[in-house]
Amino acid sequence: MLENDTEILNLFFHDHCNSNSLSLIGNYLEWKPSIWMEFEQEKIEKLKEINIVSLLGDLTALQSYCKKLFPNVTINYHAHNLSLQIKPIRDTLSRRTAVPVHKSIRDLAFHTSIGTIRLNRYILLKFSLKHGFDIFHPAITYNLSKDFENQISRCLSTGIQQPTVLQQKRMFTEEIDQDEFNKKQISMLSDSYLNFVTTFPNTDMLRHGHDEKYFDTILCKTVPFMLCEKHSNSTGVELLGFLPYVGFDLKSDGIDNPVLRWTSLLEDNENIFKDKQRVKELYNKNQRVIEHNYNRLVNTDWEAERLAQFDILPTFIKEYLNSLKLKPPTR
Repeated sequence: MLENDTEILNLFFHDHCNSNSLSLIGNYLEWKPSIWMEFEQEKIEKLKEINIVSLLGDLTALQSYCKKLFPNVTINYHAHNLSLQIKPIRDTLSRRTAVPVHKSIRDLAFHTSIGTIRLNRYILLKFSLKHGFDIFHPAITYNLSKDFENQISRCLSTGIQQPTVLQQKRMFTEEIDQDEFNKKQISMLSDSYLNFVTTFPNTDMLRHGHDEKYFDTILCKTVPFMLCEKHSNSTGVELLGFLPYVGFDLKSDGIDNPVLRWTSLLEDNENIFKDKQRVKELYNKNQRVIEHNYNRLVNTDWEAERLAQFDILPTFIKEYLNSLKLKPPTR
């Protein structure tokens, strides 16, 4: 809660927003920070200044939102996305020696393994089951499915479908930790033309926050198809210097309603996913992009870029980062 005498509000966003950061309000999924801002609007509009500090991804949309909501308040935006994105990049690069020799002809049309189930991943799983696609997933209980089906029906203004109950389908039978799983999964990813990337569910504001699933796909020279934020398949990859992949039907990539966007993207491109030859043709179309993104990932001095970002930040942000022990590397 804001104190009445607050003049400057510093908002630090230093974690990605998971599925718990979305709230179903009426027939819409809302982002909790924007709900809070509207709830506290009378207090916030009396401020002199708001500093939005993004430590992961792109929050320029939040800056625009605040300028409209609080026209008489100075809205400043500071970005240090590599503050946290450097971690999954390092994680992926640590597996570089585990990647098999890159193949131009691959055995699998696509590979996807769902760990924690979220709304966008549930939608992908239902789509895959409908078309007989083989993907790995956790167990789905009746109550969990019922909750997801309620969200889907509200967001699409349709009737609630019967919940789906599924036993888990695991890639490996033995119990292994996450690091070992990621290393072993590399071989399957490297043998696939395409990977469905469902890293973050939509937050409307926090965009372009990719984790190891996205970077591993680039490392394996596999094409990612993303069910994430608006424009994730087009402009979303450019924040970190990657090029967007071509050949997909992306007319639905900018739809505001996340459920409609995800379902429409899958339906718009199902003719590709159902045909391995079309997947292969799309892969071949992307050879220049694949090579550029791979070279950008493995040949970039990410630590130097992170430090350069840190150096231009205002002092109060640097001090806060140091207090969180999110320090940049030494020179």
